[in-house]
Amino acid sequence: MEIVDSKGMYTILVDKRRRIVYEKNVGVWTSEDFKRFLDDYKNIVFTELGNDKPWAKFCNLSQYEVSSIYNELIEFLILSIDNGFSHCAIISNSSLVNSQIHEVCKQISLNHSFFGGIDAFQDAGDWLEDNGYTI
Repeated sequence: MEIVDSKGMYTILVDKRRRIVYEKNVGVWTSEDFKRFLDDYKNIVFTELGNDKPWAKFCNLSQYEVSSIYNELIEFLILSIDNGFSHCAIISNSSLVNSQIHEVCKQISLNHSFFGGIDAFQDAGDWLEDNGYTI
């Protein structure tokens, strides 16, 4: 199942069988952008996956920019963990984005890892596989 944001800020692809959510976020987000994103997770993604088994996220932030949604991110990740979220592979070459996202993940003890450079996608997939997911 694929979800495309009406304003082009994100794309979410849910692979229910493999229990992986592929996500691509772009640009600087506002609270309104985040609300649409959260609504899509609450109404579609969490329902599609259920919370009976862990799931992971393959998150492409290569075109995302640091945004003023820190508290919203923490609340979203806590809700996601309550719905089975367990691992997050993050693609990013921005030290600012990495810093913001790392701080958020650290606040809630989410198992995550950052990948950048030419082999980022392969390395992220390998990391998820090392943690029990099939890419």
